[in-house]
Amino acid sequence: MHPWTLFKRGLMGFWYWYVRKLNMRWPAITIEGRTLAIHPGVYKPIENEQACAAYCRPGDRVLDLGCGSGIGAIFCAGQAREVVAVDISPAAVRNTKENCERLGIANVSVAQSDMFANVEGQFDLILANPPYIAADFADDEAQFATSVRYLPILFAEVHRYLAPGGRLLVQFPIWFKPKIVGLAERHGLSVRRVEPLPGKSLKLQLLSLAYLQVGFRSTFYLIEPQAVPQEAGPATPASQAA
Repeated sequence: MHPWTLFKRGLMGFWYWYVRKLNMRWPAITIEGRTLAIHPGVYKPIENEQACAAYCRPGDRVLDLGCGSGIGAIFCAGQAREVVAVDISPAAVRNTKENCERLGIANVSVAQSDMFANVEGQFDLILANPPYIAADFADDEAQFATSVRYLPILFAEVHRYLAPGGRLLVQFPIWFKPKIVGLAERHGLSVRRVEPLPGKSLKLQLLSLAYLQVGFRSTFYLIEPQAVPQEAGPATPASQAA
């Protein structure tokens, strides 16, 4: 195995262990007045991920692809007609279900799914918060922060799940803007808006330091299918045009 691959696996293995310990010590987080339980093996939302709700329109059908603790699904649920939340991690599925039940949110359905594998139908808004680190683990429970599969599958398959006028909202570091734009263009998509997530409060900055999550500059990329040029109609004969 390549030494760089071994290094990344070792680094992320330590990070998983460290984050699990922190989540056991601080098993919840309160965001805009809503307290979310965070299970030990689930990513804690500390990037102001709830801001994704600003992109949700009234009556939207929303897919939260990689729901984690349910932060995106929960904050979009107030506007959306329906939210489908899926994650490859069974722990994340249990965590999202618990948070929806505790908060009395009834229009969110939760299921385990490897990307789109168990997803049906089309959506007006698809939320995607891909793992930031390019590494791969065989264990489903070890995929919430590392993966080399997510982005290629997302862009290759998302067309099938976007309703007419649908949008894809990707959260990813600003440093990777050329990669996101390139992937979009190769798959007939256009990046319509690039917007940084809201700035963190001092408390959230300190929490990010504790979780070793600094310097990412998380950014929202609003992506839509490219417009298909309409074919020109038949030319009008000169005799009719006169």
